[in-house]
Amino acid sequence: MTAFFIPGVGHDPRSVEGAYLDMSGVIALEMGRRPNARRILRLWTRRGRVDCVTEVGNSDPLRGGTVIAIFDMGRHQPFVVWWQPDDRMADGVREILGCNAYAVVEFDS
Repeated sequence: MTAFFIPGVGHDPRSVEGAYLDMSGVIALEMGRRPNARRILRLWTRRGRVDCVTEVGNSDPLRGGTVIAIFDMGRHQPFVVWWQPDDRMADGVREILGCNAYAVVEFDS
């Protein structure tokens, strides 16, 4: 059982929720719509030519850095992975993935 968290934000539920809403707002501006309410912990999908598991709190399997959040943009819409590069000098990086996934694991409520 994994409770919802955002790496680097701490454990205060208000701080975590505020950070998530801020990131969701950035995604909405970039994508033209808000992500749905699902809180995704782990996503097993094809990224480029590689099948991989992307999980919040772990290193991004293709890019390195820490996965901060995974957003679901809705049915037949892409997933968006937000990760923090290892150098921590850059802002978080967002990558738009396809809309198909082999499996999605959500955080426990």
